[in-house]
Amino acid sequence: MPRIEKLPTAYRVDIIESERGWGSKIDETIYFDNEHEALTYVHEYNEKYNPPLKADEGVPDWYMIARYEGKVG
Repeated sequence: MPRIEKLPTAYRVDIIESERGWGSKIDETIYFDNEHEALTYVHEYNEKYNPPLKADEGVPDWYMIARYEGKVG
């Protein structure tokens, strides 16, 4: 069986699903080849799917967020 001597460097982003009463879980993991792209993806994803709450709004019962997990490999 072939062996991988050194893993390539990648930058990990997890998409987290959260639901009131059920907790949260990793729904998807995405790897990027540079940190800038990973951080840009997280920012754009969260801007699109998680707009700022208004003063009279509570946290939604269900939502998904992108979270930067850092360098791997």
